[in-house]
Amino acid sequence: MTDSGSTTAGTSEQGIRFGPKKLDLMMSPGVSKLNVYTLLFGSFFGIVMMSFINASQPFLFEEVFKLPQNEQGPLAGNLTFASEIVVILVIGLVGALSDKIGRKPVYVAAFMIFAVGYFLYPLAQNPDQLIMYRMFFAIGLACNTAMLPTVANDYPVEKSRGKMLSVCFMLNALGFLIIMAPLRMLLGVFTEITDGDAVRTAQFWIWTASGICLFVSAGLAYGLKPGAPEQLKKREPMFSTLKIGIRAAKKIRVALAYTSAIVARGDMAVLSTFFVLWVTQEGVNAGMTTAEATSKGIFFYILIQMFALCWLPVLGYILDRVDRVLGVAMAMVLAGAGYFSLFYFADPFGTSMYYAAVLVGMGEISANLATLTLIGSEAPVKGRGAIIGLFSLCGAIGILLIAKFGGMLSGVYGPVAPFALVAVANVVVLVLCILVYKFGPKPGTSAGGMEEALTG
Repeated sequence: MTDSGSTTAGTSEQGIRFGPKKLDLMMSPGVSKLNVYTLLFGSFFGIVMMSFINASQPFLFEEVFKLPQNEQGPLAGNLTFASEIVVILVIGLVGALSDKIGRKPVYVAAFMIFAVGYFLYPLAQNPDQLIMYRMFFAIGLACNTAMLPTVANDYPVEKSRGKMLSVCFMLNALGFLIIMAPLRMLLGVFTEITDGDAVRTAQFWIWTASGICLFVSAGLAYGLKPGAPEQLKKREPMFSTLKIGIRAAKKIRVALAYTSAIVARGDMAVLSTFFVLWVTQEGVNAGMTTAEATSKGIFFYILIQMFALCWLPVLGYILDRVDRVLGVAMAMVLAGAGYFSLFYFADPFGTSMYYAAVLVGMGEISANLATLTLIGSEAPVKGRGAIIGLFSLCGAIGILLIAKFGGMLSGVYGPVAPFALVAVANVVVLVLCILVYKFGPKPGTSAGGMEEALTG
């Protein structure tokens, strides 16, 4: 007798089928359709709810705090830096905690913290309070950042992890496009409702995001698979579990995944931090107004994300058919070519920019998805949360590094210099991938090495 909520088709040695047969998504035994749909639901709202806080800040800076424009950029940088510091401090503990109490309560807590953070944000009376509330929000950021890839790696069998992560990433992007557009339009609606009262407008607008997060947390609480991983029924102290992430780096492929995470997240950070700035400055130098130049930069940034979204299905298909290290190497080729094209060839207002946008979009998403599939395949179920938590910690370090050194290079050599920095970093990881693939252990022969790493 089968559970009515179980995935479609029968159980086999290869797992339990979920969704259309052509998609060939196989879930692990014990994972129901409700569990998978809930994961996809959380994926849809994940990125947009992490991103909207940045989108809301300019209105707060300009209309609520009345900050001079020369102070708005430094405050935005301080908020991002403070947020990433919190992520670095807690994300490893989040992964270890999920191994102890289960993924579900940690994932639910992420959106509960988002909801409280969004409620508090427009109540801030000064920038110092805003930084404090942003640091609280960052705890939820750490939980969500760690739990999405962890659950997405828990549910499918090994051969379907690439496609599962591709589906989750696609829903991330769709959610961003579909949810962010009405949230942006609501700002004008609330401005009319409040007769231009900036404080009340900010509150109603940002509290809408708080309500969405409460709704998502309730959905996750209802539908995610409960309980800790079965292999962790014998509980160890939480910090002993956390050591698994560090010990796992004795395995060369896990160490490569950690290194790749630094570069992959740096790729994302360089776009969000420097891309629009570069196009805006080039546009102003070419005689555009700041508004026109900024609009052009945002247009190309959206275009990059759309190219990334279109590439995702093909990418997932490829990653599930090649060695995980080769998948990372391919991603680094695409990303490196994309960022080098921005530095050397792309005129931001010429035809070449469209070709560069294709490469950057493909490279950005490839680097992140390929590194996730690598760590997912190399991390055993026991301790997977701790290992992926440490993997996410490496990603947060990458964001801090690109923000610090990219900003320094931008000040000395111009706004396009950070792209050259990440392009070189992609080439370094490409070389490491070649060395690991050629001289390192193959995935089918390395299980013993992992056991030794986790116990030694």
